[in-house]
Amino acid sequence: MNRGLKMADSIAARLSFQEKQISLLTQEIGRLRAAAGAEGAALSACCSPSSPELEILRTENEKLRYQIVHLQRSIQAELARETAAQDGKEAAKKNEGEATGKPQLERGKDKRVVENSTQLHPWPAYIEERLKLYEELKKESDSILASRAAAHSKPITVTLPDGKRVEGQAWGPHPTRLPGRSDSAVIARVDRELWDLDRPLQGDCSLELLRFDHEDAQAVYWHSSAHILGEAMERFYGGCLCYGPPIENGFYYDMYLDDRSVSSNEFPSLESLCKSVMKEKQPFERLEISKETLLRMFKYNKFKWWILNEKVNTPTTTVYRCGPLIDLCRGPHVRHTGKIKALKLYKNSSTYWEGRADMESLQRIYGISFPDSKMMKEWERVQEEAKNRDHRKIGKEQELLFFHDLSPGSCFFLPKGAFIYNTLMDFIREEYHRRDFLEVASPNIYNAKLWETSGHWQHYSDNMFSFEVEKETFALKPMNCPGHW
Repeated sequence: MNRGLKMADSIAARLSFQEKQISLLTQEIGRLRAAAGAEGAALSACCSPSSPELEILRTENEKLRYQIVHLQRSIQAELARETAAQDGKEAAKKNEGEATGKPQLERGKDKRVVENSTQLHPWPAYIEERLKLYEELKKESDSILASRAAAHSKPITVTLPDGKRVEGQAWGPHPTRLPGRSDSAVIARVDRELWDLDRPLQGDCSLELLRFDHEDAQAVYWHSSAHILGEAMERFYGGCLCYGPPIENGFYYDMYLDDRSVSSNEFPSLESLCKSVMKEKQPFERLEISKETLLRMFKYNKFKWWILNEKVNTPTTTVYRCGPLIDLCRGPHVRHTGKIKALKLYKNSSTYWEGRADMESLQRIYGISFPDSKMMKEWERVQEEAKNRDHRKIGKEQELLFFHDLSPGSCFFLPKGAFIYNTLMDFIREEYHRRDFLEVASPNIYNAKLWETSGHWQHYSDNMFSFEVEKETFALKPMNCPGHW
């Protein structure tokens, strides 16, 4: 505890010193520029307030601010645990005194107040800078779209799923403004392409409105939920967001946090932030921006730079905004964050950037969301039942097997479990021989290049046990192919 307090004080002192350095350097640059006269232009080029040296100091200060906040949170949590433990001891003594009839001395109440900070104050500097640039671009885009709507407006025919045709206006009506609109619609599908509900129609088309029970609508719903989580993570951790996709049952978001990790104890604070975002009904806005401008917008995030340089092969691409969050995204999304009615964070893990063990370690948080609380309660019930059917639980209860942290994912078979295991192996071998199959044996460890060639690495690397040998990445075989046995 004392060590943590000393560390926080040390970082705060270092931060204060560096901020003074930045201020003094900026003042000196201004003085020299004024004194240089005709040579001011040359001086500005090498000694501007946005010079690399000052940018390095500012970046370092930003990291120090995060470290102070995270240390304070850890200390507050420890104080809360100590207070709770002390209260428990006092309650036990009080109960003991009541049982024995002996009076207990009343101690003064602990006057410490532990403030549960749910977000960074202030927010990371990159949020304000990113938002300022976005708003400038959005204003320009709205003007262009208005001109386009005026120039290309024409009557269009929209065909609904039941074959009914309705009249509309190109670049005018949104799908939600047409007859047949459903308040429960999650997303539109225009000519078989998923389409934002507030995005104008551009010509004659077919139109479907998809509800949550549709597979495509669920993917959109969970993708939008991931953006809500991303906003909360930026405001809580202040790191660099990476990927935040929908998955088969829910969503996740990865974030780079240097050398710190995420704790499930932080989930209540994150969920509280998510709920406040949902309550605000922040609209999802789509904006097409040039690649060059996006590199400026995401200059603070090397992972977004990599995506832009390696995966974006067009002059422009799209971002989506909800509240202060702006992220690279093809979309589409729900109309606003208020469409997400129930959200829960249930798991966290670590992973590697692009699934490669030689790249940066990232923190991943998983979540699930639904359009009503009843569906969330049903999901929680199913999860609880799944826990009761968990082979780790059953194996321990029936004395078949157990697991240990020293060998995660590999079980220790007890005598009863080993008997079942060997019986199954004997049965499989009998079937091999009966069907004229021959057995082979192949290695259990391969170079990652094998799975990169086969295409498995891109899909399964996050769940594989990988390690480095002489600067090469190897991994335990998680499946039969491509090396059968």
